[in-house]
Amino acid sequence: MQSGRPSKSGISSSRNIPLIARVALWLGSHLIPWHTVTGQGLGIQASDNIAMLRALGRDPLVIKETRIDTIHGLVDLMDAGLAAAPRFTAPALLLYGEKDEVVPPAPILRVWRALPASARDGQHLAVYPDGWHMLLRDLEAETVRRDVLDWIDDPAAPLPSGAETRALQRLAAENG
Repeated sequence: MQSGRPSKSGISSSRNIPLIARVALWLGSHLIPWHTVTGQGLGIQASDNIAMLRALGRDPLVIKETRIDTIHGLVDLMDAGLAAAPRFTAPALLLYGEKDEVVPPAPILRVWRALPASARDGQHLAVYPDGWHMLLRDLEAETVRRDVLDWIDDPAAPLPSGAETRALQRLAAENG
């Protein structure tokens, strides 16, 4: 599967990436795959936990530059994951922060809608209004962690935070 092209199933998460960015990614990954890029200058914040973000920035073990071909591979992986969603029947807890500036809500909702209806009893979508991309490291991480632990203990029980109810309300609002 090539990044930017729909999968055989016609489902593609890369279509959420602007065309110019998809073209640049394809060209870069095929012409200069070794070239590295950073997220610096994009104006994207991954968390509200500034102290944690600064610590990650100082940590020499954290990758701060990524090869273009690696990013291309990640986009291909996202497309493959979305294409596989209609066949995913395992219990799952899908978490999303409404303040996520890295992944927009559209592909998350697309994955959720693509999951098979027959498996919905064991699959749950939770949306956290104060959550960012790094949900488990954000300032409100304890709420998310509590939900994850409770879901592990009883996947059929409602989440204590109410994040699942908010997710259903968001889906209802998006469906008009």
